[in-house]
Amino acid sequence: MNEKLKNEIEQGANLLGLSPEEGLTKYEDICKENGVEIDNPLGLGLWRSHVAQSRRQKTNPNTGNNQLSKKAFGFFVSLESPRDTMVWNRNKAKEEFARNPDAALEATMIATAEETDGGWKILRVMRGEYQERIVKNLPEGAEEIDGSMIIPLDSVDTYPNGGKNRNFGKPLPSKEFRRTGVFYGMVGESTEMKPYFFSYKKDGCLDFSPNCFEFLHMSVIKNENSDDIYGYTDVTLSSLVMNDSLDPESSEYRDMSNYDFIEIITSVFDSKVVELVDIDRQHGNLSMLPVKERYVITDGTVCNMNMSPFSNGNRVLNITDLNAEFDYDAGSNMTTCWIPEHINIDFGIGSNIIVIGRTSQRITEEGAEPVTINVSGLLVVEKVGSPIEIEQAEETDDDWFV
Repeated sequence: MNEKLKNEIEQGANLLGLSPEEGLTKYEDICKENGVEIDNPLGLGLWRSHVAQSRRQKTNPNTGNNQLSKKAFGFFVSLESPRDTMVWNRNKAKEEFARNPDAALEATMIATAEETDGGWKILRVMRGEYQERIVKNLPEGAEEIDGSMIIPLDSVDTYPNGGKNRNFGKPLPSKEFRRTGVFYGMVGESTEMKPYFFSYKKDGCLDFSPNCFEFLHMSVIKNENSDDIYGYTDVTLSSLVMNDSLDPESSEYRDMSNYDFIEIITSVFDSKVVELVDIDRQHGNLSMLPVKERYVITDGTVCNMNMSPFSNGNRVLNITDLNAEFDYDAGSNMTTCWIPEHINIDFGIGSNIIVIGRTSQRITEEGAEPVTINVSGLLVVEKVGSPIEIEQAEETDDDWFV
């Protein structure tokens, strides 16, 4: 352990009324709980967070347990594919620059960069003040547009809740992935199984893809003011352990062989359950909900499938409700489901499945097309046969959301 880290641990220990030895022991315990080596820079971040939160708790004993990392046990009801959250913001900045360069600069949507002998001269506007500086290298997110070098910036100064954005005026990352989902389980010291909204940003989320409806153990951060949990850095990924992979004699293993997923769906998530024939109507209702709650749960029988993936990895299933009256005049009583590549398909036509996902509807000159489902969770109720490759998929715009 280097002297700088050791000195900071001692300083934090002194603030908490601990001896240097007690502080070091606590630091090592925190690193062990979070699966971090003591020389990993993340350990210092965990220690700083612990010191700050412990001091706040001393000032206000009612703040509760705010330890950064908490153990979670349960299963995912849905888990979406990673999405680059910077695409929309970056495109907005570039479009505004193409439309009106001066307005984009003054709105702190972009900074301009001009090459000089000493590197690059950067110009940005912060709350009406023009600022210039020389840098040796451009940030990763810089782009050349029509011969001009620009840097898309984070243009959000204040959040809707009134909080200040610390990244205001800073370069937007070239890419920043986020994976979201719905987790059902227990977190931290709680023994209550309940739903949580899950969010995992940056590179750690790219390889994080446990199957839905399979019990797992992982470490997360919990928002103490809401039912939100977050993955962080590589810790959540490295802490992921599927319950069935554990030795049944292990203290972590839990026998969940008799657990009824369908009962949980119909009782806990009953407000999200919708009949397949009502999908189009429900699609309109979803727009009134917060973004993270805009998903549906429905079931149907697989009547068609195309296992040849599109460029984004999606495959296609068509499901129908065999108990509903068939409307021959409507032309089709099938609902198209887009299945991302991280969801396993090991069943065939005739299988009964439950799908969870966001609805989508394309509007054309001829009017609204049937609603489709971008699937983020899938549970096989009755398996029939095996998947069949039918034909090579043609390229279509199948990733469109309202």
